[in-house]
Amino acid sequence: MNSKRPGVVKSTVRAATGGGIVVAALLALMFFRGAGSGTGDSNSPNTAPSMVATEFPSDTAENLTEAQLAAAGLTPDEQKALSDHVLSILIDEHDYLIGISDDANTVYHPCDIERLVELAGHAKGDSNGIRVRILQRESARPSAEEKLKLALASAGIDVDALYQQSEFVP
Repeated sequence: MNSKRPGVVKSTVRAATGGGIVVAALLALMFFRGAGSGTGDSNSPNTAPSMVATEFPSDTAENLTEAQLAAAGLTPDEQKALSDHVLSILIDEHDYLIGISDDANTVYHPCDIERLVELAGHAKGDSNGIRVRILQRESARPSAEEKLKLALASAGIDVDALYQQSEFVP
């Protein structure tokens, strides 16, 4: 009986040591997860799409008044969508809709991706720097989400200026 006891203690110590190593490895992965690839892409200067850059330089796009937005060819609905300085985009399957808020509720109207990118260029952003809020329905396709994010990134809207809500919109 005494000869089995040290074996039990050794296997328990080995299991605890192995478990500790696994937990330490998981914590290290979670800690270093946000570090990125180290390519320096996040420090590269943002470039705006040509149609936004020709209408408004990027340094004055944040200081646009409603009259200037109207002169930029925005419809009244698009002006309402930008009135809170953050553009809300709803993804439904492969379709994109812009959120137009009034006092009581939000109505969503279809919009093509090129126009969304242009409108996002006009968004000033909130106090946290969020310029685009991405909402999804349960039917939203991941490919549509990725296409939108790539289009916004190519327009110079950084990932830090996007907010994606975790809950689905009915």
